[in-house]
Amino acid sequence: MTTLTVRGLWLAIAALTAVLVGATAGLLAWAGGLNPPTAVLTGGGGFGGTLLLILTAVRFTVGEPQ
Repeated sequence: MTTLTVRGLWLAIAALTAVLVGATAGLLAWAGGLNPPTAVLTGGGGFGGTLLLILTAVRFTVGEPQ
């Protein structure tokens, strides 16, 4: 596989994981009594934080030292 293909696969895995975490965070926030707009913001924060964490970890793990 080429480097571009591997990067695409890592991005797809990271995005799917982040969607699952964001959706779970939003649903738990809504079930906990927050109003829907605030629950959506909570889910978005969970999505963004998870995506950044995973991409940073992947970059640290397989990236070239500078």
